[in-house]
Amino acid sequence: MHTRQAFIDNFADLPELADFANTAHWLSLRGWSEGAGGNMSVRIDRKITLLRDIPSDDYIQLPVHVPFLADTLIYLTGSGTRTRETALNPTQDVGLYYIAKDGQSYCWLAGNSSPTSELPAHCAIHNALAEHRPDDKAIMHTHPANLISLCHVPELANSKAVSDKILRLQSEARLHLPEGIGYVPHQIPGSLELGLASAKLVNVHRLVLWHMHGCLATGTSLAHAFDYMEVFEKCARMYWTLRAAGIDPVGMKEEDIVKTLTEFGRLDRYT
Repeated sequence: MHTRQAFIDNFADLPELADFANTAHWLSLRGWSEGAGGNMSVRIDRKITLLRDIPSDDYIQLPVHVPFLADTLIYLTGSGTRTRETALNPTQDVGLYYIAKDGQSYCWLAGNSSPTSELPAHCAIHNALAEHRPDDKAIMHTHPANLISLCHVPELANSKAVSDKILRLQSEARLHLPEGIGYVPHQIPGSLELGLASAKLVNVHRLVLWHMHGCLATGTSLAHAFDYMEVFEKCARMYWTLRAAGIDPVGMKEEDIVKTLTEFGRLDRYT
């Protein structure tokens, strides 16, 4: 039988917290999550039964129906938490939540009990991942300056343009991200609209750039999501370095991208 008290008692020993601590450490070192910027979550597709010690009043209604998350767990960073501190003490900054069997409400189980304001957005995105890409259980949202800066170039402010321009600058970038980068026009930070727009894109894209806001990455783990972000951010740094040198980079030829993706069996994912 699962009880809230059992989750509280064993929370510090749960293995997923190490992924939060490690990823938060690197986010802080990279300067990608200033102050309390950004958030992370991990979905656990483990059915929970007999949560008898949780009063019905403890359940909070979700503004979006997430049927593919019904009866599962989500780890989520808390509101106002800083990655530099999460790296040192994930049990203080990360909370564990249960999504009810109806997929329409949730309750707190252990750890931090003040979830990020983007909890509904994370739920909407996890619901899409659970339906379309179930192996990807982690979401990382952060604010790399080189990526946000791309949004200030009008001709790059859409998925195809930013993918074609930036991912051509390094030969392995398209191997890691053959589907390219998703792009969401400006939405209010923390809004459900932002989450729903992103949920449509993560059906295909592992990275979604939020206009003037930051970037979202998904992966099998937070470390895996960080890998994808690293690839994109490195290409963006190359772009800004070349631009500062007075070069408007053209990047790899289309025939070379096609040849490379064909060699690795990923051409069918190229968009």
